[in-house]
Amino acid sequence: MILRRLRVRTSAGAIAAVLVGLSGLTACDMPSNSATSGAAACPTQAPGVTPTSIKIGLIYPDTGPAEIASAFKAARSGVEARIDLQNAAGGVHDRGIDLVWGDDQSDAETFSKVAHDLVDTQHVFGLIATSIVLDESAGWLDKETIPVTGTGTSATWSNHPNLFHAGNLFNTGGTSVFGDFVKAQGGRKALVVVDPNVAASRSLAAQFVPSLRSRGIQIVDEVTYTEGVTDPAKVADELKSSGADTLVGAAQSSPFIDIYAQAKSLGVKINVALNATGFSPGLLAQRGRDMAGMSIMSSVAAQGSPAMNAYQKAMTVYAPELADPTDELALAGYVAADEMIQGLQLAGPCPTRQALIQTLRRVTDFTASGLIPPINLSQPTQPILCENFINVDSTGGSFAAVPPPAALNRDGYWCGEPL
Repeated sequence: MILRRLRVRTSAGAIAAVLVGLSGLTACDMPSNSATSGAAACPTQAPGVTPTSIKIGLIYPDTGPAEIASAFKAARSGVEARIDLQNAAGGVHDRGIDLVWGDDQSDAETFSKVAHDLVDTQHVFGLIATSIVLDESAGWLDKETIPVTGTGTSATWSNHPNLFHAGNLFNTGGTSVFGDFVKAQGGRKALVVVDPNVAASRSLAAQFVPSLRSRGIQIVDEVTYTEGVTDPAKVADELKSSGADTLVGAAQSSPFIDIYAQAKSLGVKINVALNATGFSPGLLAQRGRDMAGMSIMSSVAAQGSPAMNAYQKAMTVYAPELADPTDELALAGYVAADEMIQGLQLAGPCPTRQALIQTLRRVTDFTASGLIPPINLSQPTQPILCENFINVDSTGGSFAAVPPPAALNRDGYWCGEPL
């Protein structure tokens, strides 16, 4: 295990750029600290809290399986950028946020060791976890009342009061929003692709199928697909013979695109091709022709919106090493850090872990400064009701958000009903 203090990339020029260029972040998003001069007068200090700083830990996979470690570097950039932005604005209640990190190597036992070191030795106040292996540590983190923000990667994230996500696709129950979108785009009969070796893929398929059926869309089959093993042409043949006009993927981007491209080459008329992943300018540059006409679900604001413009400016200033700031994991890291910051703000000038958990849990409209649809943090087990859907144009050259019909529109997002 290696711990390093994250650098804070601030300068007079950078701060000026943020204060001028990020005017889209309102006073509500970046509250003034002028009324918190009594921060040093707290009768007791919670772990990680000093009169001038508050220490927060970040856990993510810096090493381990190469494909996971490579992807999650973007999450660290997102976390850093949001923390650096807050520090440039004066921190929280006159305290700078001191961020330290540990590498979980995408291993549950290592995550536990890193978390214990950060909590027991480094004495962090709370944790930001952009990780897929938190589950086995959830119980003791709850028992120790450690506030944790991050991306929900299992149902466990919704079952502990100290764990905060910004919407969890793995919650039980369902939402009509996927069926609403497919029906509105002309889908009637769907083939669903799922990777049987990936728990997240199976969980997503379990969300998609009842959602589609709730809107009268027939499921002709659920096809299992293992990248490097299953022949995409075989799945495309089944799509053609089934008479399905809709292809829905709870799959990684490349396999879904392979199947979709094969089906188009066979002359299959596809009204809707919707996958869970694939919203990446880098991927579009590589495979745009194959992606033309497909749709991708996304839980973030559309390109060109004030919230997304503000986010991208922050990333340019504070995460210049990241080639693609629209990377979904970078956004997830930024949102997780924003959620921790809002909790620190609500906990007051003399924060305690319990105060953060209690006050943040009462928030009913968390949006990460408009980057995501409103999330009711008081109901962590509620299924995600709102999504953004992104289309690839007919030439495969650009993304565009699909505007929702008025009946489903909430702040520009498609919002369905709980099932």
